[in-house]
Amino acid sequence: MSIYDGSKSLPKFSFSYAKWKFPLLAVIAVLVIAFLVVSFSSLFKPDPLMVSFEKPSFDLSERQSLLMKIVVVNILEEDAVDSLITVTPVDKDSISVFPEEVSIPVLGKGETRKYDFNVRPLFEGIPSGNYEIEIEFVSGGETFTKRASIYIKND
Repeated sequence: MSIYDGSKSLPKFSFSYAKWKFPLLAVIAVLVIAFLVVSFSSLFKPDPLMVSFEKPSFDLSERQSLLMKIVVVNILEEDAVDSLITVTPVDKDSISVFPEEVSIPVLGKGETRKYDFNVRPLFEGIPSGNYEIEIEFVSGGETFTKRASIYIKND
């Protein structure tokens, strides 16, 4: 008997798409849903550094300083030790911020802290306009930065 004998045939192998269609679609749907859940969960993490002002601008004829509020959140998976908030005016010759630094000895996982800073002009004749302040939050070896802008009106 030879392999070229016409009366012998090899076993047939066939793939039926109809048989595997629904389980394959279910696996793809589960993978897509898992991907979407992971993608959206990263979008809803809290912002580790939030900055707001008592008012969006201030008139020097009404007041001499403005309150800036900074909220920090530990978004890391562990407690943060020796965190630091540094606030620096971009135009150091026109405005000052007090305090310039705040040290946080321990910030627990998911914990939030609020701090107040005073923004004031350095001299009476400061020109009206926008002044920027750079805020840096170092926590757990990661650095988060923001820039905030305040409008000072001086008539």
